[in-house]
Amino acid sequence: MPPQAISDWLSAHYPKPRVDPEWLQACYDWVVTERNLDPSRDLQQIIREVEIQLLESDLRDSMLHGTGIPVNVANDNEPFSVLGGPPILVQIESITDIGVSAYDLNKIRETREERLAAGEQEEGEGDVEIEGEGPIPKYPRSMLRLEISDGVTTIKAMEYRSIPELSLEETQLGCKVRSFSSWSRAVLHYLCCSY
Repeated sequence: MPPQAISDWLSAHYPKPRVDPEWLQACYDWVVTERNLDPSRDLQQIIREVEIQLLESDLRDSMLHGTGIPVNVANDNEPFSVLGGPPILVQIESITDIGVSAYDLNKIRETREERLAAGEQEEGEGDVEIEGEGPIPKYPRSMLRLEISDGVTTIKAMEYRSIPELSLEETQLGCKVRSFSSWSRAVLHYLCCSY
């Protein structure tokens, strides 16, 4: 069994949803074996390795179902909900910028792919109208809409204020964020990208 200190640390830092004990056992066994660590002397390093594995996991696999996002928040009949209480660890399932037209986003995506395929590496204010010229254009940034999940429940979320750590270029699906305070104020803590 993993030392109780590991479970206590995870409960304190990631209270919702709760880590699945079976996943934790398998993760602990893998970390101790693969990294050749001894719990009596390497406990802090084991905790760090388990945290890395947690943040790189799909929450569907690593968390106990029904212990994260409250069921009433996922109710489609409610147009607006605020998540309060302890921090909730979620992963980004989808991300799009709703302040920019789909046509413009697609045009920039196509131009980025063309210029990356041509070997261009410099990003900047590339002109999408001139084929094959200039740096790779950046996506414009307005307001992001997200679908976030605790591994079971998926809800729609939207930035109230810009979260600079999130962007269409950099943010991978599966990226983990943790709520502090309420989602209505978009107070999120960016954690890690994963799967």
